[in-house]
Amino acid sequence: MKKLKYLMTLALILVLGLLIYYYVVNKEDKNSDNSENATVSLVEKNMAKDLDNNYPKSAREVVSYFTSIQECYYNEDVNEDKLVQLAYQAMKLFDDKLVDANPFDTYYADLTKEIKEYKAQGKTISKIILDKSSDIEYSETDGVKYAKMNCIYYLKTSKGTDKVTETYALRCDDAGNWKILGWQLYEPSEYE
Repeated sequence: MKKLKYLMTLALILVLGLLIYYYVVNKEDKNSDNSENATVSLVEKNMAKDLDNNYPKSAREVVSYFTSIQECYYNEDVNEDKLVQLAYQAMKLFDDKLVDANPFDTYYADLTKEIKEYKAQGKTISKIILDKSSDIEYSETDGVKYAKMNCIYYLKTSKGTDKVTETYALRCDDAGNWKILGWQLYEPSEYE
């Protein structure tokens, strides 16, 4: 009887040890997969977004998605095919006036040049802060709705961190979608 209890206890300890070993090994594999695919997932996520059927609802969401694409441009090493797909995604967020003034070939050539400059200087986007929804300036002219908002980019460089603020201008199209008209470096007014 004692021998049977001893063997059962030993068998139970062995089974528990194997289960714990299996759990630890699989958990490490999952964690390493997540860290290896974290970069890919942001790029893939941005490329996979269906803007035709799931367009961002607000001006802030449009700029947020655009800045997420910019993070892929400047922070990730993406091949040319993926960069082209990301650029097409970005252009779906642009107003027709911006697209007319800056067709894809021009946008893409300027983009690749700027990406090379960022990489050569060791710049990456470390943080992006968008205006709160309550801080966005809305206006209407001749029945057309406009929005203006600021976005702060923290750029990590070899010399430290730089802060750049850009102002985005958006226009609401006939379908009710906010589209980016353009952006420029923020210039504070004389009253600020």
